[in-house]
Amino acid sequence: MTAKGLADCGVSELLELLAKRTTTSVLIAEACLDRIERTNGALNAFVVWNPEAALARASELDRLAEEGRSAGLLHGIPVAVKDNYLTSDLPTTAGSRVRHNRDQGQPEATVVRMLREQGALIIGKTNMHEWAYGATNEHSATGRTRNPWDLSRITGGSSGGSGAALAARVVPAALGSDTGGSVRIPAAACGVSGLKPSYGLVDVTGVLPLAWSFDVAGPMARSASDLRCMLGVLTGASSIKQRCSLDHNLRIGRLTGPGMESSSEVAEAADAAVEVFESLGAIPAEVEVNAMPAAFGAWKVILHAEAATYHNRLLQEQADSYSRGVRIQLEAGRLIAATDYLEAQRFRREFQTHIEAILRSCDVLAMPTLPICAPLAGEEAVALDGVATTPQDAMTRLPYLANFTGLPAVSIPCGFGEAGLPIGLTLVGRQGADYQLLDLAEAFQDLTNWHHLAPELASLEASTVGRQD
Repeated sequence: MTAKGLADCGVSELLELLAKRTTTSVLIAEACLDRIERTNGALNAFVVWNPEAALARASELDRLAEEGRSAGLLHGIPVAVKDNYLTSDLPTTAGSRVRHNRDQGQPEATVVRMLREQGALIIGKTNMHEWAYGATNEHSATGRTRNPWDLSRITGGSSGGSGAALAARVVPAALGSDTGGSVRIPAAACGVSGLKPSYGLVDVTGVLPLAWSFDVAGPMARSASDLRCMLGVLTGASSIKQRCSLDHNLRIGRLTGPGMESSSEVAEAADAAVEVFESLGAIPAEVEVNAMPAAFGAWKVILHAEAATYHNRLLQEQADSYSRGVRIQLEAGRLIAATDYLEAQRFRREFQTHIEAILRSCDVLAMPTLPICAPLAGEEAVALDGVATTPQDAMTRLPYLANFTGLPAVSIPCGFGEAGLPIGLTLVGRQGADYQLLDLAEAFQDLTNWHHLAPELASLEASTVGRQD
């Protein structure tokens, strides 16, 4: 298999090739590093990588394989890490000039250590919206990340670098973090798969926080089966959990009501995706949730208050080092009263109870991941159901639900819009039902090929856009 072919393989395929000894960790690493060099000028998906260290580690993994030993569940698999995960060998900036002078000698994020212990090859750090405080990936100390499907479009954020790298077939798997959709937003906008785990399931020690009562660490990959491989490692499993057969009496609730509006092309793609589950015997039902706008507002209050609390000292010391957009949000968060924060948390618990009641009559909830396809970079307003809103609010108004409730959610590709941009479907499950969601996502991907489609590599390699914007 050629180097280009190896870069196009997913986690499961690469593990099989390595097990059969038809390729090596070094060849896989070389393929990924070559793809970074060819595409990063156009995408700006990676902020730092170390080819020499990566290849040296790959050689060590190959020596183990020659001795008949395995380093773990992800032996030889390259993984990209979002730049808010502390790493022992690469700097961590969180996309901000605030951390640009920080050395990398801090304790490594727990899940990064777990990946290494299971043989994963940390290939580099991916670009992100500064401090994970935005859904567009336009504000970063190293410039915006560009969508591989259309370089004039945003990737979504804040894990936009990971989403772009996966879509461009640079790496087979990546880490993101998710506070209001930051794994699932770029997954949908870039046409890949992403899992926001149940709150508390994955250790977030060593992941720079945004809002601690919402933050989760989650895997991103090209397919649900590859998310399964990643989740097992991130939760400390000793083996990859086997897929379960689909319950043919599965009840899928299609969320409707105020705050659930989406563009016609997105709604049509989501409806068609639910019909795929119907073909498997699932029972659909419309479920109206009337409190979505109020819950969205409460999520914002909690998000801004907690972010301002974490950044309070840094903001006093280095206010000018923040980008204007992030600084404005932090300053606004400092003005939120404790009574407003506590009231939002009280409402949150009521809303969680409401959604939990819905999930007693439905096994899973379905909705579009994003109400629109990826906007153009620099757009200040987008139209949604005839009403102008900001790209930030448009991108978060649906994904926030899983963070606000703490429930697991997976986003999978389910179609394309008229402009050739990907559309994502989200499945939300009961607390702890992460693997059931992956079972459903895999069943969907058995019958569809959206997750196999990739942007044209030649156009990315030919671009000389650079990092200046």
